[in-house]
Amino acid sequence: MRFEARVSLVGIFAFLLFTLFFCRARKANVPVVGSSAFFGYKTAFKMLTLYKQILVEGHAKYGKSPFQVPDMRAWVVYVGRALFEDLRKSRDDTLSFQEEINDRVSIEWTMGKSVAYTTWHQVIVRKQITQQLGTAFPLVYDELCQAFDDGFRVSGNEWTELHHVHDVIMQIVCRGANRLFVGQPLCRDPEYTRISRTITGSVFKAGLLIAVFPKFLKPFLAKYFSGVPAATKAFEPFIVPMIEERRRRAAEMGDEWQANKPFDLIQWLMDTAPDGDQQNPSELTLRVISINFAAMHTSTMAFTHAFYWLAARPEFVPALREDVAAAVAEHGWTKAGLNQMYKINSFLKESMRHTGIATVIMGRKAVKNVTFSDGTQIPAGAHVAINLWSIHHDPEIYPNPDEFDPFRFSRKVEQGEGAVKHAFTTASSDFLLWGGGAHVCAGRSFASMLLKSMLAHIVTYYDVQFPNGAQRPPNLEYGPNVIPKPKATILVRRRQA
Repeated sequence: MRFEARVSLVGIFAFLLFTLFFCRARKANVPVVGSSAFFGYKTAFKMLTLYKQILVEGHAKYGKSPFQVPDMRAWVVYVGRALFEDLRKSRDDTLSFQEEINDRVSIEWTMGKSVAYTTWHQVIVRKQITQQLGTAFPLVYDELCQAFDDGFRVSGNEWTELHHVHDVIMQIVCRGANRLFVGQPLCRDPEYTRISRTITGSVFKAGLLIAVFPKFLKPFLAKYFSGVPAATKAFEPFIVPMIEERRRRAAEMGDEWQANKPFDLIQWLMDTAPDGDQQNPSELTLRVISINFAAMHTSTMAFTHAFYWLAARPEFVPALREDVAAAVAEHGWTKAGLNQMYKINSFLKESMRHTGIATVIMGRKAVKNVTFSDGTQIPAGAHVAINLWSIHHDPEIYPNPDEFDPFRFSRKVEQGEGAVKHAFTTASSDFLLWGGGAHVCAGRSFASMLLKSMLAHIVTYYDVQFPNGAQRPPNLEYGPNVIPKPKATILVRRRQA
């Protein structure tokens, strides 16, 4: 049975179960948006496709005060900028990030308990990867250049139709990221990259599906709907032999190996993994899959949004090209040069502010009763998140918030405000793409490098536009997710003099 058909059948089953189990959700002492009748299921189903509209409705009705809305899992309290610090400073033994992630995208049931609860691999993302970006940049950018050639397939000076843009961008992101994760030649292996992309889709779809069911049904559903176990078995023949070969060489070469060992994620995982089961090659493979998923899913959506804006608004391309040319003239194609591309930085940041990839952020699940600084009470078992969309579209923070203004942030830098304050990677109560606090996105520096490199490369070497002057395609919205239309068509050609 096709995945879509299975989803439909399970959706019907979920509807029936929903009325039985939703009454167990705990409500907070804040106003309700939507209907609370029938355990809130009517509003919850509306939230599947009207999430943003309901958040806007709540913000319009209650301003900056918290309100709550039922979604398919539970009642969720949405707070504004005023309670950012409460969430940022919260501890996991009070408001749990991990429990929220497991509830929302079912990591425990797709990737397994080991990845869900023993997150030592995130230290590698925060330290080795982030601290080595200067060294990593030439490798990643070299791969991106080749990946664009292979993905765009332009011929001469003629326009080429780029169909299924999302898939093309994912392939490019996959290759660029995996140049650092697994190195050459594996990052270019068609079967390896296919499996990597398949896993990304499987984890996301299965996680959202499993999330709507009560906990006792999740193991059963994971068995039938998660494609991760099969994909992992397909992944292991690529990764496990590399690990075993490196261990053999390390034993034979000793200090010489230590001085010349590979510069990639696999080696860092091998060096960092705790003793015992975590050193098992299959376990290390799961960590590669987990980091691949985190890097590819969000980066692909984020860049596809920006790519659509670039094709829809060609009048901004000359300024972007000047920005890149000036930085490259001074620093070359280096990480330092990338840091000087303030308009490239601003374009990406504005795309994520205006459109984004989600309408909420910093979700947490209360593991005990919590009282916020404004008196809002969150009972144990309830969920809380920041109303990201309303903050990013608040006219008090961003004048003309519904306008796509690509140089909104670079103008601030030109006016003398600090570049760090307006950097794409900076997390604050005004710009919440990355979350905040102890669980701020660990991979944001690598993601920023990847996305800025891609945008700078496109404006330097290609012309892009929508066919026949078409407008930017509308986004797809599923729950809080803002998804760029996957099958849009864009015209590309080599840049004309």
